[in-house]
Amino acid sequence: MKHFVVTRNVLTVCLLMIVYYFIMEYYYLEFICRDFLRFGFHVDINQLKYFETKVIFIFVLCFSLYVSRKSEFIYAIFIFFVIFFLVPGLITYSISNQISGPLYAVVFLLFALGIISVIKIKIPVYRSTPLSHGVLMALMVLLLLPILFTFGVYFNPSNLFLEDVYSTRDIFDEKASTATNYFYNWLIKAIVPVGLIFFLLNKRYWYAAFSFVILLYLYVISGNKLVYITSFVMLFFFFLGSSYLEKVKKMSFALVLGLIVMTPIDYYIFGGNSLKGIFVMRMLFLPSYLNYYYFDFFKDRPLYFAESHFFNMFNYYPFDKPVGYVIARNYLKVSDMNANNGVIGDGYMNLGYPGVVLSILVVVFVFLFFNSANLNSRYLGIFFVIIFLFLSLPLLSMFLTSGLWIIFLLSLTIMRNRLPIKDL
Repeated sequence: MKHFVVTRNVLTVCLLMIVYYFIMEYYYLEFICRDFLRFGFHVDINQLKYFETKVIFIFVLCFSLYVSRKSEFIYAIFIFFVIFFLVPGLITYSISNQISGPLYAVVFLLFALGIISVIKIKIPVYRSTPLSHGVLMALMVLLLLPILFTFGVYFNPSNLFLEDVYSTRDIFDEKASTATNYFYNWLIKAIVPVGLIFFLLNKRYWYAAFSFVILLYLYVISGNKLVYITSFVMLFFFFLGSSYLEKVKKMSFALVLGLIVMTPIDYYIFGGNSLKGIFVMRMLFLPSYLNYYYFDFFKDRPLYFAESHFFNMFNYYPFDKPVGYVIARNYLKVSDMNANNGVIGDGYMNLGYPGVVLSILVVVFVFLFFNSANLNSRYLGIFFVIIFLFLSLPLLSMFLTSGLWIIFLLSLTIMRNRLPIKDL
């Protein structure tokens, strides 16, 4: 019976991924290429590539069946990469007739993830104690205090309806310092989301409620929509499903349903294309498209990490602005936008194709570590957000600025798959 349930869950996810693929194709043709021509989106269907992408997609789905039998955690990560990386890459490659490099880098990444699904490494184990609740809450408050001192108790209710977020973001950028930026990112991307799930698991509901309020506060002072989304992603993956497979199935169903109802919600509630602009264009298609721009711009002239403040002591940095602004100026024709690059584009930008391979191997090792840590499945939302961040942040920023190193430390202690802590 257990084998049947697992197989049914995985086959349901495969079916939902097929539906997701075709919905995204529809959105690309009927919405993205119509409303965002200024970003370079266009239709130039290559029939051979269109057939090629369908073969790749079928192969990847078949391979996912194998991965699901070896590691449920890696299977969940695999599907997240299919959603954020593969499907947008397949569509832009075939319908816009793009180069093959970025797409096959993603395919290589998925193949490497499948390989490590059968591997476990030995990592140290540190037991949590009842003191962990107080220590984690104290860490949150300690990092929050400089932010409170800088921004005060500011609340703009319109931000909760995705309004005035850009003006809020401008105010945040003006007031923020290097220290508060680090504390802010560590809180929103690591400490508070993990703390929220940890407190819920251990029935410390007041602590959990306080953690959720912290996330909302950090959103309304910054206008960073990722923080807002993170708040609800954590709760979604905590409450829905009792295993990795069930959570992935429910997430896939919610994704497809959300994409279907997004158009009428945009039309009748927002009177435009606000939701599709945020979730379909900015979160899914634009990062995929930017990879092609990075591959084109840095072809045969890698930076060798010269954008880094450390490496530019050894290598000349040839631009007057950060690379993201240079790409936006040359390809998107805007001067005040930072076209961030993710792990694929960052690897190519710095070392060419060897850099892409190196970036992929680092990403795969990250998930090999977490797969070996035997984590509680209710923390899956953390990794959903991490994979989304891989779309728009280079590896060094993921480890340092975004606090991936903190999640490594927390995975050795409070994120382990064990029963709730009992009071002494």
